[in-house]
Amino acid sequence: MPQDDPIRPTDAVEIQAVTITTEEGMRLAADIAGDPWQPRLIFVHGGGQSRRSWRKAVRTMVTAGYSVVSYDLRGHGESDWSPDADYGLDAHVRDLGAVIRAAPTPPAVIGASLGGRVALAAAAEQAAGTVRALVLVDMAPRVARAGLERVARFLDVSAGGFDSIQQAAATLERYAEREIGHNYFRLSHSLTTGHDGRIYWKWDPRLAQPAFLLPENIEGYLSDCARALRCPALLVRGTKSDIVDDDSVAHFVRTQPSAEVAEIEGASHLMSTGQLSVFCDATLTFLDRMVRRTA
Repeated sequence: MPQDDPIRPTDAVEIQAVTITTEEGMRLAADIAGDPWQPRLIFVHGGGQSRRSWRKAVRTMVTAGYSVVSYDLRGHGESDWSPDADYGLDAHVRDLGAVIRAAPTPPAVIGASLGGRVALAAAAEQAAGTVRALVLVDMAPRVARAGLERVARFLDVSAGGFDSIQQAAATLERYAEREIGHNYFRLSHSLTTGHDGRIYWKWDPRLAQPAFLLPENIEGYLSDCARALRCPALLVRGTKSDIVDDDSVAHFVRTQPSAEVAEIEGASHLMSTGQLSVFCDATLTFLDRMVRRTA
C-alpha cells in the first residue's frame, strides 16, 4: 500500500516572493528564505529556467543554517523582459551586482550553466571581500561546444511555442536530457499560454539568438575572470555532462589553481532530484569551510 511521504525538516521552510529593482529599473522576481543575518547565498539559475529550479536546494540550505535569495534572470520566469532585448552577459552581471549589493552581508554566489557564467563574471569584478565564495554548477570558462549547441537547438525549437504541455515536455526530454514522463504538473509553473493560444516557456523568445548563448571570445573573457577571482571557488560537474568535460575542468584548475572540483557520478547537464541532494551535500561541505569560518 502506498504511504505518505514523511515530513522532512525542509518542508517547514518558508519561502517569500519579493521583487528586487535594479538601478536601471529592471524588476527581478526573487525568492528569499531563512534568517537574513545568517550567511547569505545567492542562487542564479540556467538559461531557459527559473528560480523555481532551485527550490529544493533553497530549502536544504536554509535548513543547514544559511539565508538564501534565488531570483529569475531578466527575461526569465516572472522577471521583466528587456525592452531592447539586452540579454548579453554584461546585462546579467549588472543585475546580479544589484542583488549582491542588496544582501545584508557579503554573500556566496551559486550559479548553474548560464547562471554560472553570470556568477563567475560578477564575482571577478567585485571588490575583495564582497563575494565570500563562488560555486559553479556545470559551467566553466572552457566548455564543449557540442553541448552548448544542443542547448541552443532546444531554445530555438522552443521559441515558436507548442501545441500542448505534452509537446513541450517531449521537447524538453529530447533536447535537455531530462525525463518528465507524465508528471506535467511539475512543468506548469514554467509554462504560459500566449495570446495565440500556444504554450510557451516563461522566457523571452529573443533569448534564443545565438549571440546570447555563444558570444565571441567568451572563453578568453571567462578565463580572465577565473584568474581574477579573489574568493574561494568550487566547480561541480556531472560526469556525463556534454558541456563541462575533462578538458574544461583541467583548464579551469590551470586558470584558478586554488579552485576545488566536485563530481556527481552519472549526472548530465541537468541534475535529477536525487543528484541534486548529492550536489547540496558537496556544496554545503565547501561552504561550511569557506563561508562559516569567515562569518
